[in-house]
Amino acid sequence: MLIFIFLGLVVVLAFVTIFFVHHRKAQEEKRIQFERLVRELEQQAKRVEPLLTRLRPHLLPYDLRAALAERWIRILHNRRDLGDKSEAFQAHLQEAEQLVSEIKSTSQPQVQRIADNKQGQEALNLLKNVQYLIMKEYREGKLSEAKGQEYLTSLRHAATQVVVEMNLSQAEQQLEAKKYRAAMIYYQNILKELKKYRGTDQSEFRDVYNDVRATLDRIKPLAQQELNQGPNLLADGMQAEEEEDAFQSDIQRAVIAGKERARQSRG
Repeated sequence: MLIFIFLGLVVVLAFVTIFFVHHRKAQEEKRIQFERLVRELEQQAKRVEPLLTRLRPHLLPYDLRAALAERWIRILHNRRDLGDKSEAFQAHLQEAEQLVSEIKSTSQPQVQRIADNKQGQEALNLLKNVQYLIMKEYREGKLSEAKGQEYLTSLRHAATQVVVEMNLSQAEQQLEAKKYRAAMIYYQNILKELKKYRGTDQSEFRDVYNDVRATLDRIKPLAQQELNQGPNLLADGMQAEEEEDAFQSDIQRAVIAGKERARQSRG
């Protein structure tokens, strides 16, 4: 009788052990799955977030910017619904919800002009990322062809706007320094970019084109005057080379004289 009781206890203990092992394994698999999904959502959110926080808002039309904001906050809400209750994420979610609310309530954001080539290149890279998301939405059937074409046209104009602002800032810096020939190069870069729209019904940059042409006409005489009054670089270079040769000759003569004095003192 005792043997049967003992065997029964062994069987019960075995079942309890198996249950706890299985339960622990299931919990570990659930934890790994949760962390994997959190990482995936975090990566998705990180791809969208810079398009709202680093890309200057005036470069994108309101509806596209609002659509990006919706995509971003939807990803974060999915992460919240998944069960991420970490303090860092909850704080980030609250900030994101506030930013999305501001984006949706601001149809005409303040213009923050591109100041230099570094900022311009960053903006162009971010616009490429927006293009990637648009194409992805279209391939997945979440975006109509007409809307996709509309967004892509807006991105093309945004890229042109970046080039215009980047060169305009550089040109104005050269004008302040009274370097008119250098300024003309940047203004000509703008005209070259805007010529892409020649023969189209695009009128968004018409005023910019006319202003740049007028500015070029105004500074051309100043650039010519700067050229005429500029230094003769060839003559200056030859003079500097002659002065360098004379200096080297003086050094050589001094070294020879020093050696001669040393030889005489030893003699």
